[in-house]
Amino acid sequence: MLTKSEKQIMNLLWSVDRPLSCSEIVELSGEKTWKDSYVHSLIKSLMKKDVVQIEGFELISRSYARKFSPKLTKEEFFLREYLEDNSENGMPGLFSAYLNSLANAEEIKDIEAQIKKWKKAHEA
Repeated sequence: MLTKSEKQIMNLLWSVDRPLSCSEIVELSGEKTWKDSYVHSLIKSLMKKDVVQIEGFELISRSYARKFSPKLTKEEFFLREYLEDNSENGMPGLFSAYLNSLANAEEIKDIEAQIKKWKKAHEA
């Protein structure tokens, strides 16, 4: 489970198409007044929770800054969280609820196409 600040960092990382350094996270955090040291602590916690990874390094002034990216997509993360909290129910209940929430037949066709693609890739 993520804290409110960790969720904000993850949402920022998911919203950009590139790895970010801690100073870039501070810059892009909008109204937040986070300090670099606080962001470093949040990133360290997110790495322990296995949701953020070091993507590389960038030379800034005379030192190198680590760049971070999400290890999971937003969807993969929320699925993992759901399954950890609901291991007895698993996916069938969640999938059934999702199907009942769909607004139109096009979404069902997309899901069917994804299932066919998965079956084709996993057939021996």
